[in-house]
Amino acid sequence: MVAGIVSAATLGYLTVAACYIATRLAYARIRRGGPRLPPVGPDELDPFDLAMLAGGRQRMGEVALAELYLSGRAVARGRGLVSRPQQAEQQQSRLSPTPFARLLDARLDPSRSVAAVRLVRLAAGADPATGVLWRLRRLGLFVAPERLARVTLPRTAAWGLHTLIGAAGVIAGGGAVLWATIPAGQRLHAVPLVIAAVLIVYPALVYAGARALGAMQGAVAVAAAATAAALPVLPSPREPAALLALLAGWWLLHGLYRGTGGTLGPRTAAGDALLTEAGAEAGDAGSAASALRSTSLLGFRALRRGRRGREPLPPEHAEFAAVCSFAAACGAGVGRPDRGLGGNFGCDGGTGDWRREGSAAAAVRRRPGRGPEAAA
Repeated sequence: MVAGIVSAATLGYLTVAACYIATRLAYARIRRGGPRLPPVGPDELDPFDLAMLAGGRQRMGEVALAELYLSGRAVARGRGLVSRPQQAEQQQSRLSPTPFARLLDARLDPSRSVAAVRLVRLAAGADPATGVLWRLRRLGLFVAPERLARVTLPRTAAWGLHTLIGAAGVIAGGGAVLWATIPAGQRLHAVPLVIAAVLIVYPALVYAGARALGAMQGAVAVAAAATAAALPVLPSPREPAALLALLAGWWLLHGLYRGTGGTLGPRTAAGDALLTEAGAEAGDAGSAASALRSTSLLGFRALRRGRRGREPLPPEHAEFAAVCSFAAACGAGVGRPDRGLGGNFGCDGGTGDWRREGSAAAAVRRRPGRGPEAAA
């Protein structure tokens, strides 16, 4: 039975690995056949266009919320709640012509608070967001949805099988812990007490691992550690050793998934090039406008954590610092990756590079009147 389970899991691993590699090659071919130079410059896109390009619909909602805050029409009440100020400022800044901030402004009231994540979802689900999405597609900054679906659908199915195997390994790891904690001479009498203990401790450890490392990654890591700890205690180490090997294979497969691009973002090489140029020019506008554009490029999640790394470095000014504080006050629920209409931005790092195929770095050029062109 153990040999059959190992063979089936190995066959599943090979199938998933082949799908990951094949979809990544197909994705690179799609990017190579698409535009590499953006037809417009960053200054021709408003903050909501940049937000859609950088992080999808949810990012647009974050920018709309930040605009309300910078205009003096919204304040954070703590615990992820937002409301209109009790005493409105005498000189409120004018809102942009785009309808997103105005839509949220109509929902705010001084007498009651609204969850910030609800406002973000409201702006993200508004009809004008679809218009922005299709405009960026017409500009060649997003891959056509029918072409992207040829890659994302089989890759999502492979990830589902990958996750299913990991979940089975987590359950089996709990079984190994349960079997190891029952005393050898009292395996029947101690079962109720031991099961109660394992059902409390093991799920708590799995939850902590999922919070620390990510949902399935953390759970599999805890299962592997628990199985390794139970290995010397079990009378028959063959089964837990096979389980430990399968969990190690799961991590190797996850490394292949991340190494081949993760969820494969929807941007073309031209879209990546435009974002790179927008990050280099983030401080050209006035401070309030620059704070909004920085929010578009970074998002509340990065502003809240203070992460820079690969993200464009925003200008340091009072408005930007205020938006960072506002993002922190809105809570961890705001700023999660967008996995809805338009593409999956969950693991999209803003580049499609893989062996330099469809690379955005080589595609960044300055348009006429903006300086010398980079080598293609």
